[in-house]
Amino acid sequence: SLSGTLMFKHTGGWKIKPDKKSFTMAKKGDMITESFTVSPPLNASVDTLEALAKVDNKIINRGMVTVNYSHIPVQTVFPLADTKLIKLNIKKVIDNIGYIMGPGDEVPVYLKELGYKVTMLNDRDIEEGDLSKYDAIITGIRLYNTDGQLAFDQSKLLDYVKNGGTLVVQYNKNFGLVTKDIGPYPFHISNKRVTDEDAYVTFLHPDNVLLNFPNKISEKDFDGWIQERGVYFADKWDPRYKTVIACHDPGESPLEGGLLYAKYGKGVFIYTGYDWFRELPDGVPGAYRIFVNLISSGKAGK
Repeated sequence: SLSGTLMFKHTGGWKIKPDKKSFTMAKKGDMITESFTVSPPLNASVDTLEALAKVDNKIINRGMVTVNYSHIPVQTVFPLADTKLIKLNIKKVIDNIGYIMGPGDEVPVYLKELGYKVTMLNDRDIEEGDLSKYDAIITGIRLYNTDGQLAFDQSKLLDYVKNGGTLVVQYNKNFGLVTKDIGPYPFHISNKRVTDEDAYVTFLHPDNVLLNFPNKISEKDFDGWIQERGVYFADKWDPRYKTVIACHDPGESPLEGGLLYAKYGKGVFIYTGYDWFRELPDGVPGAYRIFVNLISSGKAGK
C-alpha cells in the first residue's frame, strides 16, 4: 500500500485548484486519476507545470518510459512529469474541420484542444461523402507521397474548393508524388528548406488575409519556433498564387514558396511547407495563431 500527496510546481502565476490532493493506492500496479483546475493569470506568459507526488517525505517527479525496438537494446528513460502552459489569444470563426491523415502527425490533436470539431477522413469519405459540411479540409504531412488513391480523388478536393471550401495542404516531399495536380493551378515542390528556426521572416504582402484574419499576425508570432522554419518549399508556381512571407538560412537567397495562397472558384487553396507539425505540439503560440488564419481564410469577408 502507498499513500501520499499530489501537487504541482510552477512559477508563472497560474492558479491551480485545489493546491494538493491526498491519495492512497492499495497494491502495486494500481492506477488512479485525479483532476485539478488550471487557470491562467490575466497577463499570462508561457510557463511549465511540473507534477509532484510526495511519499514519505520523498518527492517523485518523473515518469518511466520503456523504449523497445528490435534493432536496439531495450532502454528505460525517466522524463520529468511536466507540461507546457500557454495562454493563447486566438479568434475563431470556423468549427468543422476535415483532416486527411498522411503517414502521421499530431496536428488534429491540438486543433481539438482549441475547440474545433475535427473529423478524420478516409478515401471513401472523399469519394462519396458530403465535403461541403467542412469549413476547412487539411491534408496531413506527406499525404501526396503515400496515398495512391489521391491520384483519382484529387478532383473531389479541388471541386470542394471551387464550391467554397478551404483546402490547406501541408508539406510533401518533391519526389514520389502520386499526382502533380495538387493545387488548382500548377506549382512545383522543391527540396529547399529553412533550417534556422530563428530565421527572419519578411512579410511580402502584409495586407494578405493570412496575416490579418481573424488574427493580426506580427513578427513576434515567429518567435520561439523549434528545429526549423519549414521544408520542401515550392520553387515555381503559377502567377495566380500569391506568396505571403519569405525567409532563408544565413548566406542563402530568400525563399518565398513556403506559403502559397490562391482563390479558386468560391474557395481558397493553400500550400504550406512551414512545419506546423512540429510547432503546434511544442506549444508555439504564434504558430497556433497563424495556422488558425490559414484554415479560416475562406471566411474572410463573409
